[in-house]
Amino acid sequence: MCGIAGIFRLTGPPSVEDAVAVLRMLDAQIHRGPDDWGLVLPDTLGADPDLRRLLLSRPSSPEHVRTYPAPGAGPSAILGTRRLSIIDLSSRGRMPMGSGDRRWIAHNGEIYNHQALRADLAAGGAEFRSSTDTEVILGGYAAWGDRVLQRLRGMFALAVFEAAPHPRLLLARDRLGIKPLYYHQDRERLIFASEVRALLRSGMVPDETNADALIRFLQWGSVPVPHTTIKDVLALPAGHSLALDADGTRLEPYGDPAAGPRDSQALARLGRPEVVARTRALLEEAVRLHLTSDVPLGVFLSGGIDSSGLVALSSRLLDAPVTTLSVVFDEPGYSEAAYARAVAARYGTDHREVRLRAGDVFEALPRFFAAMDEPTVDGVNTWFISEAARRSGLTVVLSGTGGDEVFLGYAHLRRGVLLHRLRTMLATLPAPLRRALLLGVRRAGAMVGRAGLERLEYLERPSAESLYLAVRGLFGPGQIRDLLELGETEPAEWVAGSSIADDQRTADALARLEFAHYLQNQLLKDTDVMGMAHSLEIRVPYLDHELVRWVVGLPRSMKLGGARHKPLLVDALDGLPREIWARPKMGFTFPFAPWMRERAAELEAISLEGKLLHRKAVEGVWSDFRHGRLHWSRAWALVVLARFDAARKQRVAA
Repeated sequence: MCGIAGIFRLTGPPSVEDAVAVLRMLDAQIHRGPDDWGLVLPDTLGADPDLRRLLLSRPSSPEHVRTYPAPGAGPSAILGTRRLSIIDLSSRGRMPMGSGDRRWIAHNGEIYNHQALRADLAAGGAEFRSSTDTEVILGGYAAWGDRVLQRLRGMFALAVFEAAPHPRLLLARDRLGIKPLYYHQDRERLIFASEVRALLRSGMVPDETNADALIRFLQWGSVPVPHTTIKDVLALPAGHSLALDADGTRLEPYGDPAAGPRDSQALARLGRPEVVARTRALLEEAVRLHLTSDVPLGVFLSGGIDSSGLVALSSRLLDAPVTTLSVVFDEPGYSEAAYARAVAARYGTDHREVRLRAGDVFEALPRFFAAMDEPTVDGVNTWFISEAARRSGLTVVLSGTGGDEVFLGYAHLRRGVLLHRLRTMLATLPAPLRRALLLGVRRAGAMVGRAGLERLEYLERPSAESLYLAVRGLFGPGQIRDLLELGETEPAEWVAGSSIADDQRTADALARLEFAHYLQNQLLKDTDVMGMAHSLEIRVPYLDHELVRWVVGLPRSMKLGGARHKPLLVDALDGLPREIWARPKMGFTFPFAPWMRERAAELEAISLEGKLLHRKAVEGVWSDFRHGRLHWSRAWALVVLARFDAARKQRVAA
């Protein structure tokens, strides 16, 4: 696990200023890799006396900075890394890693099938000097070119630079988007890093706010890929590569496991026992691969199906007791401590608990906001449990993130189908009457204490995205117009997408949007940022792309059915205690609603500090929250925006 950064000059060699910019980006990401750092640049630049003096002023050795023969007038690059050592802790794992002086790689993440790939490459004559997965990627690139991406099984964001004979940069991100990668491109160069803040620290990226990102944040609760809060900074989409050379730039997809297998008819003919057995085998394989580590490893245990399943599988695969970590609360309606303890006792884990109280959380919020790379209504829980894991001596943890999205564990998908039927009925009405009805429902809802009905305005549009926002969106179009003072801007300008016809297609479309928006844009982004804030690698076995491709491709009838929650997963886990899977789903969340009500005046004052949002609209949101008409996440989103805006102003002033 690492932080990576670099600059690819499209014309001419990089300058000392470019090298300084990369060093700044590495310094901004030291939390992502506190164990080591490295830099690779052209030999002509490495000999520059000003740069040599700068490098001598840093804690380093000659091995930290490596050079390659400058390619002359063509494109050239500087790559840098901050390393969190997980596999092969020796200096042989230092990055950027080179193959001779021709190819170089900077890599963030873990390749879980690297040993199998190493064997394939060795059979073809390849030689290795380390046991790292990074060297395997580099060897695979030499053998297979860009096709190596299709062979990688894991989480990664990487940059491969070919210095000769034709200078070329390849950026790539894993299929699910578990690891982040951001970039800025102008006519002269492309700059990339693992965090948006790191790009801004380079001094070469204009710090201009993307106004559309505010609308998207208030819609989704995060900023959807490829957009960011910075106007000219983009996120590389999941399952995509970006190649640059003298001929131009090419952004291409290489894999989407959420699309499922192509032969759906063959899958439909399988019997239930075959499906369960195959699912179990893939689960066991995914967990086994994710347990590979040369440093202490544990499992986040909430007591729900997903985390308990990881503990059960890990206990079977490891000789030593599994280390498990849980967060417990004094508020009985939120704590799952009893269930987590039952699972820990059943599987004989080394169980540790961290008790959190409201005072602890609010006292630490400045550090949480300091860790936030992009605004999000989530992530607080991950930040605190990651801090506890690192303090307990863990460097790697397994998380149940993704289990609900893969195995259809969310009840709101059913609500989406019902809303689709309502929208179909409304579509038969004349447009003026339809708008009047939706407006009336919205106003009536606010009067009777259901301000969430504001989101029904999204039903004006026929797309799956608008339907998803009506179910899962943060604010409705009217609320966003009021908060940002947008006048009567049509919500059609904010929501794209194609129309959907029947219930089955509706459910499938909503499930894919759950992947694309909630999982990839929010959960995974927060998991990475908040884990890395504490130099903790969080692994997500349920998002192994082979497992995802298999489960997503199955008919819905095989994943759902009866009153049981996630029946396919429960059957595949085979032996999970009944008290774990038969109880109502809680989800891993903090008691934020009661905690925020106790501090409502203080938090409202914070959300009113900035000038991004209209004061009267902000006060209206807090009034709705106080009176129980609005979910706590809506009020919390305004606090997040205010704090994020304040941090940006401090950055600009500095």
